[in-house]
Amino acid sequence: MSLQIRAAQLKDLGAIEALYREHAQAPEHGFAASHALPRRQFASSRLWFLVNNTFASILPLTSAADHVYVAVGPRQGVQGFIQAETAPAGKHVWQVLNLSIRPELDRFQAGTALLDNLFNEGLRRGVFRFIVRLSVDDPMTDLFKARGFRAYATEHALLADGVAARPTVDLDGWRPMRREDELALYLLYRAVTPREVSAVEGATFREWRQNFQHGSWTSRLPRATRPRQYVVDRVQVMGWMGITPGGGARPNTLGLLALPEPSGLLDELVQRSLGYLAGHRPGPVWCSLRHYDERAIQLLQREGFEVIASQVLMVRELALKVPVRARVRVKDKALVPQYG
Repeated sequence: MSLQIRAAQLKDLGAIEALYREHAQAPEHGFAASHALPRRQFASSRLWFLVNNTFASILPLTSAADHVYVAVGPRQGVQGFIQAETAPAGKHVWQVLNLSIRPELDRFQAGTALLDNLFNEGLRRGVFRFIVRLSVDDPMTDLFKARGFRAYATEHALLADGVAARPTVDLDGWRPMRREDELALYLLYRAVTPREVSAVEGATFREWRQNFQHGSWTSRLPRATRPRQYVVDRVQVMGWMGITPGGGARPNTLGLLALPEPSGLLDELVQRSLGYLAGHRPGPVWCSLRHYDERAIQLLQREGFEVIASQVLMVRELALKVPVRARVRVKDKALVPQYG
């Protein structure tokens, strides 16, 4: 079947939503087993999709930052669609939010056509980096790998129904974060983050700052619920804790960073953070940690946190073609033929 790829229109919204709902309601080992869509994780993992902007998240077509393209068959309507948005890092990065294809279509043929069209549209707008989040062992991973994506991190979502009351532990150097601490926090981030990860998310201070301040989940929160941030300052910033208050179905969000030395710093930081939560923000707590945060994951699991979902973070970088001006040396200008 020949497919025409074009930008989505408002008249396509009903067909897009119908295709998405058809996928979402499919049994996990039936429709999903056909490799026609990303394998969904159910139950409590849906909370993560609510908090964190991940794969298979429908956004309005009218969003200025949203890019939706559909695959249309002859006299058969919408056969698939792909959706992306501008990532917090800047206009040069797009995050793929959704890729849905009808099960009777060839997954690689239709998926490749949609992805290649997205790449071409992005390149026209100066985009050279594309990222996507997929559930671990998602069957769609093969398609993205075939189109040049590589995995650079694995992210785990941990959730606790609440934090038990405990005495506040004194932590040497603990104080509220100030604006002038941002550069020190960036240096802390680079010190504890593998190079292959920081190269994607924060290769420069400016890029990291955009991700840190305008992340996909923080940018949509009202000012009253913006993070409360604290650092451990011992001549240099050695640790950081950020808490974004929850509300309604949204849990409190906990963020942690700490240098590996001294060895007990991370343990103290976790206890101080949980003590703060128990005293100031009771209720469910969610924390997102990477595969290289194994020690922090273990400490939170001892405190009753459960890993509810895991995702692979993938990236593809394209060569951005920029026209180059041909420069002629002054002494050679006489050799350049003149016309007119």
